[in-house]
Amino acid sequence: MSLFFASCVPRNISRDEPRGTYSIGINSNVKATPVIIADEKGFFYDAGLSVDVTLETTALHLLDELYAGTYDFVCVPSFLVVRDYLAGKQCSILAVLNRNQSRYVLMNPDHVENPADFAGKSIGINPDSAAEFVLTRFLVLHGVNPATVAIRYHAEETLPEMLASGDVSAILTWPPYVQEARTLMDGNILVTNAQMGVDIYWLLVTREDISRNQGPDVIRLLRALDVADAMIFEKPEEVKNLVSDRLSVSRELVDEEWESFSFILELPQSLLVVMEQQGSWIALRDKREFNTAGLFSTINYHHLEAIFPEQVSIIR
Repeated sequence: MSLFFASCVPRNISRDEPRGTYSIGINSNVKATPVIIADEKGFFYDAGLSVDVTLETTALHLLDELYAGTYDFVCVPSFLVVRDYLAGKQCSILAVLNRNQSRYVLMNPDHVENPADFAGKSIGINPDSAAEFVLTRFLVLHGVNPATVAIRYHAEETLPEMLASGDVSAILTWPPYVQEARTLMDGNILVTNAQMGVDIYWLLVTREDISRNQGPDVIRLLRALDVADAMIFEKPEEVKNLVSDRLSVSRELVDEEWESFSFILELPQSLLVVMEQQGSWIALRDKREFNTAGLFSTINYHHLEAIFPEQVSIIR
């Protein structure tokens, strides 16, 4: 047994002992299902922690609230971590919570018949997410020069109406807006996956001081989330009902997204590859330097490796 493993694997906590108290910020989305289930079913408490989970409407500001101390842990996409790394802000990735294929390009068939027709057309996207990075790769792989496409930036909730009104030829979006667009267009819509086989990674992230100084409690948190993952696998219908209730969304909307997700705590090499691609794209867009080797410093694999070594395949 390694010295790190021996020093960080926590012992059980009795009901009367003080518990580590932490706050977790997530956005109101199926992507945060493991955190929701661990909270709803008491898995955090069973692991020896007192955890307060707060749902935000978007993940865009969760890292800022992490740095400010509002939250001790947050769940965010890798793109936001890379964006902040390039801006000189450092955090600590503890694990992938899920990987997903939930971004779609929706096309108005009166404007385009396939993605190769996008040159000279307009596409609506959300301006503050990884949407433009995903769209750029999608266009290049379909033989379209991104410079020939007019990108229109709008809030995601307005994109379905823009497509239906003919204001844009296509949009890049995700559930529940996919179904909303289908409804607005009476099913007269073309839909294709935007990610072209490359996963989006949703991460459990903390501050460096917590990752460095609170190792036993970090491991307790990871164990609780692993129990939640087991329930997701074994009792998906019960889990989907719990998520629907907690997020106050219909069960149909949960079902629409569910098949796009893979819930497992992991740190795969493919995460680092995607983060390097995201960083290179941001650096090119913003005309700044980018040290790809430095990205590895954002990942603290020790905690997950201590308890689930088979789930850490990142090269180190």
